[in-house]
Amino acid sequence: MSFELVPITPEIEIKGFHSLYYFELDKFFYHTPERHDFWELVYVDYGSINAIVDGIGCSLNKGQVIFHQPMELHSHIANHLNASNLVVISFACDSPIMSFFNKKVFTLEKSSQKILSLFLTEAANALGKPCGDYYNKSPLDFSHAKVGAIQMMQCYLVEFLFSLIRGAEGSVTALTPTRDSRQFAESSLIDSILQFIQNNIDRPPSLELICDRFSVSRTYLHRIFKEATGSSPVDYWIGLKMKEAKKQIREGDKNITQIAESLGFSGIHHFTRMFKRVTGMCPTAYRSTIGR
Repeated sequence: MSFELVPITPEIEIKGFHSLYYFELDKFFYHTPERHDFWELVYVDYGSINAIVDGIGCSLNKGQVIFHQPMELHSHIANHLNASNLVVISFACDSPIMSFFNKKVFTLEKSSQKILSLFLTEAANALGKPCGDYYNKSPLDFSHAKVGAIQMMQCYLVEFLFSLIRGAEGSVTALTPTRDSRQFAESSLIDSILQFIQNNIDRPPSLELICDRFSVSRTYLHRIFKEATGSSPVDYWIGLKMKEAKKQIREGDKNITQIAESLGFSGIHHFTRMFKRVTGMCPTAYRSTIGR
């Protein structure tokens, strides 16, 4: 007597891993919107962070996880209130059942957290310590993986996904394009743009640069920026430059030419014209004022 083989058709098939990170982020972290052709799982291990998904915003707190489907525009932005630790796993999967995870936030219970913890244990056996540098996009190095570690990573991730689909643990919230969720997204986006401008104060003001980095149109950028700050992005950028220029003039460590160069002006004459337009006086006159 022989027994007929009954083949197994995987409902979730993980084809491979693109990246694995464990980030310890400060309260001012942000990354500009991105999209890629694979799935990304983001779990908040400590603190909280804001997520923007196709213009919909939400807050992610400790114990919550969100999934980003392939080619979905998304970004993560600190709330300026607390630091956060994130587990980020990106992987390839074409299984139709994965549509279940589109634009949903899951709050995990202990059993689901345990599965994720087991995944990370096997990840350590496969890779060593997870990467913590956001800008490190090097391929995963499995060359020194312990026997079975990579497949165990696959198994635990599949088990984790099924635990969420079955709904036995935790709760799930769908992201919906309500007025509040869009306002939340716009507010978080503005925080990132303001931080970006501050970090690039030495560059010439550029609407195109902001639009390109944050994947927004000029019209949309002008509207939300004006509503949030009362100013246009370029005028705000110039205002920051002039504020920094006045600070450097007061400190007296640089001459006017050096200050102009440090703030990205094409020459001292351009800087002087802009300074006078904003403050009503030229830089040398400002330097001689008593109340500076």
